[in-house]
Amino acid sequence: MLFFKPVLSQVSSNDPNVTTLQLSHKKLTDKLLVQLSDALQTNSTINEIWLTNNYISESGAGYFANALENNTTVTEVYLGGNKIGTKGALSVANLLQRNRVIREVGLEDNDICDGGAKALAEALVGNDTLQTLKLNGNKINSEETLKSIKEILQKNRDAARKKLPPSHQGTAISKPPKKSSSSRKSRSRSDKDRSKSGSGGEKERDRDRDRERRSRKSSSQSTTAAEAASSLATASAATSDAAGSSSPGAQPTTSPSTSGFKKFTNFLSGNSSNKDVAKKDSLKNHDYEKVGAFV
Repeated sequence: MLFFKPVLSQVSSNDPNVTTLQLSHKKLTDKLLVQLSDALQTNSTINEIWLTNNYISESGAGYFANALENNTTVTEVYLGGNKIGTKGALSVANLLQRNRVIREVGLEDNDICDGGAKALAEALVGNDTLQTLKLNGNKINSEETLKSIKEILQKNRDAARKKLPPSHQGTAISKPPKKSSSSRKSRSRSDKDRSKSGSGGEKERDRDRDRERRSRKSSSQSTTAAEAASSLATASAATSDAAGSSSPGAQPTTSPSTSGFKKFTNFLSGNSSNKDVAKKDSLKNHDYEKVGAFV
């Protein structure tokens, strides 16, 4: 296996960067585990070893457990999902009688029977460091044995907790003071105010955009109206000039008066007096091109 040689080299050379061996689901056999066990006897950097779901049998587990008896750095060992059986459990029990560093062991789903569980329970009587032992998924039917193991592990956990500094014991965890109802209400009102402020600002921007659009539209309409008025004034002046030049004795006009402008608009819209109608008929008899260019 190509992955195994580099790992074995790191363990043998005591590589300080390698503190965890993750070899789960690697189809690891007893033969490879023997080589790894030999390398571990001189290693002082590895803390965790994961060997779950491989092809390890009772013989491989026995050799591995023997290699860890005098190890002082490995604190966690996980062998779940293999086939170490009751004999393999006996080897682990011997390890726990001698090793005072390992705190966690995983042996789940390993075909361990009541005999193996009993050996583990007896080994724990003199062990005050192991705090976790996983045995689920095995063939253990003795509730009394499991209860005994559970009680010993709990005692070890309590003893380990007492050895910790007061700040790490976890026995007296200080809870943060509860906030008063007034502070919660104040914070709630503050949140609502911020929410309203945000929505109000959005509405204000919408109103500004509407005012800007109306302003542009009004300006455009004013410009159009001014242009229309200018064109109408020009047309009025031109029509007055044409009418004056066609009547004998008429006085020339330079600019239409306000009343003349109104008459002219009435004349164009049909709301004219009889005189205006007569004038309109008179214009029809003159050169149409002079007037039609402006009407």
